Amino acid sequence: MAEVFRHTWWAFAQVYYDLRALALVGNFLWFLAILPLVPIVGIPGAYALQQAVLQTDAPATGLQFFVFIVGGTVVGGALAGPGTAALFHVAHRHVEFENIEARDFWVGFRLNFARAWLLFVVDLCLLYGLVVGFIFYTGTGQLLIQALGFLSLYFVVLWTAAQAYLFPMFIRYDMSIYHLFRNAAVMALSSPGSSIAFFIIVVVSIVLSMLLIFPAVFLMGSTLALVAMRMTHDRLHAFGVEPEGRVL
Repeated sequence: MAEVFRHTWWAFAQVYYDLRALALVGNFLWFLAILPLVPIVGIPGAYALQQAVLQTDAPATGLQFFVFIVGGTVVGGALAGPGTAALFHVAHRHVEFENIEARDFWVGFRLNFARAWLLFVVDLCLLYGLVVGFIFYTGTGQLLIQALGFLSLYFVVLWTAAQAYLFPMFIRYDMSIYHLFRNAAVMALSSPGSSIAFFIIVVVSIVLSMLLIFPAVFLMGSTLALVAMRMTHDRLHAFGVEPEGRVL
């Protein structure tokens, strides 16, 4: 667990000392790529989620969730998915001691467009399913069934932890979507302490970004991407899959 926090401090220092490459080329362009998801998914999704929690207008809520959330993710994912792949492409070049130019983000975006779009949409739809399961089971009023809802929170933590390995492996290896998710889940489960630490870091990053827009625009994406690259390297090395290699 402590190792992940050290990775976070290291990643933050890397972004600070290489602002042009990691904060501007990496994080800022990634932020622009995911920004359309806020009006397309975030606002309608918050409204639909509020209705679901309050259990009002249930039929419309289900339709709105599908149209605005899933459909909006498909539309917004056309930028956000490849943009996230491009962010990790930049992070990968950084840990490999390669120079980073603005065109590197575009290269990562273009080369991974279709697969990253699909991966991003499937990834978020899994999260939506967990959230819907939590709302459905906890709203039944029966204790045993409600326990299933709280069990889904465990899978939300697992989903978050798996994000540390999903896109780093996507950038490193030519795997199917299924194998990416399977391997990411196995790696997250193989190191519970690291998974919990990464979950904490993600939650803190999101809260800070909601309170102060600056971290989201220039810091959060690149910092988490670098942490994920280091965590993936550590897990692969522990499994004997990857040699020490070159890593900062």
